[in-house]
Amino acid sequence: MSTPDTMSTSDRVIIGLLAFFLCIAFSLELYWIVYNDSLVARADHELFARLFQIYGDADRAYFDRVTPMAIGLEQINVFITQIVNVWLLWAIVQRVYYRHILQLVVGSYLAYSVVLYFWAAHVTGYPDMRYQSPYTFFLFYAPNLPWLLGYAYMAWDSCRYLAARLRGTSTAA
Repeated sequence: MSTPDTMSTSDRVIIGLLAFFLCIAFSLELYWIVYNDSLVARADHELFARLFQIYGDADRAYFDRVTPMAIGLEQINVFITQIVNVWLLWAIVQRVYYRHILQLVVGSYLAYSVVLYFWAAHVTGYPDMRYQSPYTFFLFYAPNLPWLLGYAYMAWDSCRYLAARLRGTSTAA
């Protein structure tokens, strides 16, 4: 059992995940928001544009067929979700009483958004995939799995904690 001055392994993992998501949001994803209209021209000489060119084989809405929907989703992710992620980081470190409710909401919302992204592409036949092959399916799913698995883990961790509290038992916070 942890003492009040130590942080659980689960909390350390969640802080690491949030730090990773923040770093990606304020580097790669922010780059995409700023330069989404010129990625094709930049792909030969800029690393991030080249990465989007590669991913574009799996989802052209993030390279050469950028859609207003993709722009809006990424703006919400970078400018709103990351504020909530910072709030959650603060709540974990400060051991704020509502931390697990916030974590459950954030984890559920983000895991759901990735599932929705996958499902929408699947039921429409992957219309933004340049061609369908094991390679492009891997490109589509693999880069998004850290968000799905990371946020699902956060939701599960909070469900476990909150269920124990409802039963009247304690778990490490």
